[in-house]
Amino acid sequence: MPFPHNRKSLFLFFLVMLVLLLCAGLSACSPAAAAVTVRAKGAFEIPALDQEIRLRAYRPDVELLLEWEEEGGAPVEIVVENMAASTAVEVIPEGGQEWADPTVAFSAPACLTLSVEGSGRQRLLLSPAEESLSNGPFFALVGDSQGHNEVLAEIIEEVNKTGVDFLICLGDLVASGSEAEYAAFQETMKALECPYYAVPGNHDIREGGFDHYSSLLGPVDYHFDYGGYRFVFADSAALDFTESQRSWLSEVLDGELPGFIFLHVPPLDPRENDHSFLDPAGADAFLELIAEPGRGVQGVFSGHIHLFHHRKVSGIDHVVSGGGGAALYATAEEGGFHHYTLCRVGPEGLEVEAVKVEAPPRSDELVVSGSEGDLIFTAEELDELAVLEQELSFQNRLYNYGGKGIYRGVPVSDLLEKVGGMEPDDTLMVYALDGYAQAYAYGNVYPESCGWEERQGPMALAISFDGETVPEWREGYRIAFFPEDGVYDNEDCAHTSAEGQGWHIYESAGGRWVKTVVRLEIVQGGRPVEP
Repeated sequence: MPFPHNRKSLFLFFLVMLVLLLCAGLSACSPAAAAVTVRAKGAFEIPALDQEIRLRAYRPDVELLLEWEEEGGAPVEIVVENMAASTAVEVIPEGGQEWADPTVAFSAPACLTLSVEGSGRQRLLLSPAEESLSNGPFFALVGDSQGHNEVLAEIIEEVNKTGVDFLICLGDLVASGSEAEYAAFQETMKALECPYYAVPGNHDIREGGFDHYSSLLGPVDYHFDYGGYRFVFADSAALDFTESQRSWLSEVLDGELPGFIFLHVPPLDPRENDHSFLDPAGADAFLELIAEPGRGVQGVFSGHIHLFHHRKVSGIDHVVSGGGGAALYATAEEGGFHHYTLCRVGPEGLEVEAVKVEAPPRSDELVVSGSEGDLIFTAEELDELAVLEQELSFQNRLYNYGGKGIYRGVPVSDLLEKVGGMEPDDTLMVYALDGYAQAYAYGNVYPESCGWEERQGPMALAISFDGETVPEWREGYRIAFFPEDGVYDNEDCAHTSAEGQGWHIYESAGGRWVKTVVRLEIVQGGRPVEP
């Protein structure tokens, strides 16, 4: 190693050597980190800090297979999220296994921490304690919070008081599948004091959301046995149930145990509407399969339809529980209320109870941001600016028409002019209460600039629907288009969406009618719309 010749280099050389010696000394004084390979069944690894190994369980029973690379060393820390506080930990002997000494603690609700000291090969079984299963399964359902985490938080607070074994989320956990929305959902769920299991919804898989769901919450078609019953979780987020899924379901429903099936989109819409499997033949095949003698299916639980409904089909309980926070689809008398559902399995069979939850009051203020700063508009101020009123409707991705009624609104261009206006190369971002967002071009705000006025009409912020206003109008404030014929269909949407926006992302005219708008923001430097 060349020796430095000048004083400055000499000083730096000795300083570096001193740091290296100190690090070596500290390492010698600290126990070596345990080198261990951990394989899990029923859980998957998630990011962790330092030497900690962190897993998330997607079922109540988890098997850990540990293999140590060398003898001795410091205990390894394994954190398993989403485990019940009554979980029992057992070391299972098997051929060639050496010794293991786990210390068990709960560092947070439903978060088990194992400090394991050992060597060789070890097999640990984490399973529900016998006493927790003595009265039969007791679980809660919630569906379709869609990012309305203020309502979800109220539900979690109430669920914590019930003593349920676990909560099952029936999909549409977020509004549009973004990473930020999933982070907000997970932050809200930290208050839950029991494990929760989930199925994905159609909103959860939007725009790359499937990858976020899988990395944070686990597999989408899976099952586990609990308390003498088989719990089956199936993915119907694409509004269908494929032939390969039916083959898998046929294997899972082997008749060994009575079973429950959980999915987001139901096979049938109890209102005889279109919120069910897209393929009627596929729905019939699903229903025929679960009704076959010997399958043992006791209940099918779903969300997607924003209400509560309970009925029997071919002797099987069908429960829709979609009142977790999203805009409701029916009157309270028809099941349209925010709620969670309690399900208890006892000697008399399945007991189902919908528990109403009052949604927190919502502000009626709107924020508009532009080059001249922010303005906050109250409901009274918006009412004074409203100059548009017309019967309107839109077409959804299934090519059905919805939203028909009398809308009263404020031209979006009038609102933007009050904060400096919009330039042709700007983009308008519209944000909803649940975090959902849509981008609009200059041509949407000023349709006459590119010949869109006939197909789209004025772009407005609707402040009332059939005379109902915010907060009673749960979908308002809402973006609405006012074409002359009163109908904004999918063809209109395709012709009035700039590249990379609207129809090019989500093929639905209704998707452009953003609900529960809380903020309009002009972003400079967007892409201009060609006439």
